Amino acid sequence: MLSKYRINPAYAGLDYSLSIDAMVRSQYTGLPGQPRTQYLSAHIPAYILNGAVGFELQRSTEGALRHLSASGSYNYVANLPFGFLSTGLRLGVIQTDIDGESLRTPNGDYETNIFQHNDPLLINSTFSGLAPIWELGAYLYMGDPQFGVSISRIPTIKQRIGGAEIGLVTHFDIFGQYRMRVSEELHFLQTILLKSDFNVVQSDVSVMAEINGNVFGGVGLRGYSSNSLDAVTIVAGMNLGRHYRLSYSYDVGLSELKRVNEGSHEILLNYNLKKLIGLGNSPKVEYNPRNL
Repeated sequence: MLSKYRINPAYAGLDYSLSIDAMVRSQYTGLPGQPRTQYLSAHIPAYILNGAVGFELQRSTEGALRHLSASGSYNYVANLPFGFLSTGLRLGVIQTDIDGESLRTPNGDYETNIFQHNDPLLINSTFSGLAPIWELGAYLYMGDPQFGVSISRIPTIKQRIGGAEIGLVTHFDIFGQYRMRVSEELHFLQTILLKSDFNVVQSDVSVMAEINGNVFGGVGLRGYSSNSLDAVTIVAGMNLGRHYRLSYSYDVGLSELKRVNEGSHEILLNYNLKKLIGLGNSPKVEYNPRNL
């Protein structure tokens, strides 16, 4: 909810100025092979193109897998009587590495001074592969209510890595947000995110309070049933001066994984230039002596 461009390329430019996100996430802390993510993005309105442009870099590891991706986006923003409708496309490339030395096979030999998988598809060193990635998104911005949909990697991307093949499956996201203004000083932000690979559906629901636009905090719930409940999320943050916003979130586990991990941590730093740029030259000033 605090990094909307990450889940939808059509959000680019809707922060009204240059906006940069830097995020680190450590998931299921203490679990061997735990997922870790580092993320950097920037997007900016491009008025001359009637929209916005952006880019993102992401590195993530999970077990023996390491993903590194880079992508850029463009979105067209149309003015509506009640807000904006943005449609965007993100294109990039992803490199996936597999650390062969961290893998173990049922028939492998891993005694002292011996390291052999005894598998024709696996090697002892790191092997990698490249694949294109793409994402389509639409975002309806109406001030207090906002809605977005995005779909990525359709059809499923087949990525060759050594002698093996990995499928990067299609993902579909639906996002909704509503800001309830109790007073000028106190706002409540309610969000929902539904994620699916067309086989499994997962949800994130949260409520956050914002005081004077400077300090905020709230709670969220990931999951909706006995099979999908994963965590309760606690979020807190504040503005650091005029341009920076820092937030921290901690996930308290609810699934069976809570027995073998110490929760998840995420830190997000946002920078916003707070200045309109790229509007072109100001119109020529005409002096009228009748008004002197």
